[in-house]
Amino acid sequence: MTTNDEMTIFLLGPMGSGKSWLGIRLAKRLNVAFIDLDRQIEQGEAATITEIFERSGEAGFRELEHVYLRRLEGMPAAVVATGGGTPCFFDNMEWMNARGITVYLKAPPDILLSRLLPAQDTRPLLRGLSGQDLEAWLAKMLQQREPFYRKAHITLHQSGETDFLSLLEEKIRKNR
Repeated sequence: MTTNDEMTIFLLGPMGSGKSWLGIRLAKRLNVAFIDLDRQIEQGEAATITEIFERSGEAGFRELEHVYLRRLEGMPAAVVATGGGTPCFFDNMEWMNARGITVYLKAPPDILLSRLLPAQDTRPLLRGLSGQDLEAWLAKMLQQREPFYRKAHITLHQSGETDFLSLLEEKIRKNR
């Protein structure tokens, strides 16, 4: 998984930070595979993330997430969109840092909120949260996860009208 020029890139950040959107485009530019860890879990378990949460709870999901992340060992270089909580459990962050380039996609809370409001029904952790409750949940989640995200090799601050894809590609090339 790690050679001099071909390292796996792990995209980290809270839900709504653009890991999948940027990941698909970055993988295409770098001519490597794109892997969405949540999709890998869904395919492997023949169940949606929501069904896994309902069946096994968050703890069960996090164990599966850990197992599927480890299955990436030895695979060719790729761009991997991790789940928002992936870096925060077990030793996942240290494992990713040792096996590739980790990138924290940092987005301001107002941008995250605008992206998450329309997707509440499809995200198990957001079910039943109203606007203010969602805002409070988001603030608490960011506070808890930020120390893990800050361990990333690269932090990409999303604000303004910057071409984030080109900026990210440039930062990655400097870290190889």
